[in-house]
Amino acid sequence: MFVPYYFESLPPATFPDNPSNPCASSNLNTNQRIVCGAVAPRYYISYGTYPNDDLPAFTEFSADVWGRTVAGGQPYLIAVDNPISTGCDANNYGHGRGMSQEGASRWGRGNQCSWSGRGDQPWSVRWARPEQILVHYYTGVHIRDANNGNTILTPNERWNPLHIHWGTPNNQPPVLYHGQVYNLPIQIQNTGIADWTCGYPDYSFILRIYWWRAGYGEQPGDGSADVCGTPKGDPSPTVNLTIQNIPNWGTGDYTLRLDIYVTSALGNRRFSQNGWPVYSVPVCVDGPCLKFLPVMLKKYAPPTPTPTI
Repeated sequence: MFVPYYFESLPPATFPDNPSNPCASSNLNTNQRIVCGAVAPRYYISYGTYPNDDLPAFTEFSADVWGRTVAGGQPYLIAVDNPISTGCDANNYGHGRGMSQEGASRWGRGNQCSWSGRGDQPWSVRWARPEQILVHYYTGVHIRDANNGNTILTPNERWNPLHIHWGTPNNQPPVLYHGQVYNLPIQIQNTGIADWTCGYPDYSFILRIYWWRAGYGEQPGDGSADVCGTPKGDPSPTVNLTIQNIPNWGTGDYTLRLDIYVTSALGNRRFSQNGWPVYSVPVCVDGPCLKFLPVMLKKYAPPTPTPTI
């Protein structure tokens, strides 16, 4: 967003000595350098089905919105579920259209509190990549690189988990045990540019479980759920996965991976094969599992290096 003279007023107020290219100035203050670093990649959001439709989208954002955003009169500004903003410090501040700023902070932290000073209410989902947040709030968009011919950086097929119902007080996975069966409702969102229509050439869209453990690699799990017919953006259905027949890799830390699998006349595929991240959940199997806690040593000094001869 461009606000005249706001960049120059960032404390301490400094007028760049290169007005034609402010970020190339030699006298920028710390806050101005932070802004220049943030905009240097020149990534931007566009809306359009065709590769040549690369104009920036007219995006909006608000401070905070409780539970669900508000439609904004653009095809990419539709109302979407925002379940992480239903507790702690969540409130309605602003018009509620587009990206919720405090909601974005919650998704990035995996916590219903928008920052640590307001409390600690863990959520069942955390998104580690900023594009996961952007395509959640803005429907059917692409992220492009203006420094590289407006190249599209996001795949067409994308998804996000919104809520994993572990049934625990802290929204975190319980210890899982071999031989047990677990029902796992998951709310998902189609964040891609098209509905998940099943027919031809794509016969099915399936949310699937995969197991991973260091030293063993990845193995498909038994749990899956049909997500055919899920439209892009909204609504975000809740589907049921069944966790059972956990691989016999012993006691300890496993990773439960979630991905969308497509059976197609053009060849079967996973969304992750085209660049969208698998959603990974660390779980403890047959417990107890080791927990590594940071240790603070008072008056600690590193050893003096031994001279190399």
